[in-house]
Amino acid sequence: MAINRSQSPHYFTELALLLLLATLWGGSYTLIKLGVATIPPVTLIAARTSIAGLLLLGIMRARGLQLPKDAATWRRFCSRPASTA
Repeated sequence: MAINRSQSPHYFTELALLLLLATLWGGSYTLIKLGVATIPPVTLIAARTSIAGLLLLGIMRARGLQLPKDAATWRRFCSRPASTA
């Protein structure tokens, strides 16, 4: 099935986003290789996880979302990984 560009009005935007994603993913492997050579692996993992968490928190705030405030929801979040293992 041939792709008709008139069917997708955001074809070039989607293509640009795909290329950006590929560039970021490809670049991350190079940075990890360099980082592991100079930074202990556990520190690198902690830094990457913290950066990702802060980025996601920023996206949530930009979209007007908030983290749950009730303890029951947090208990479910914390107990879920243990129950799926």
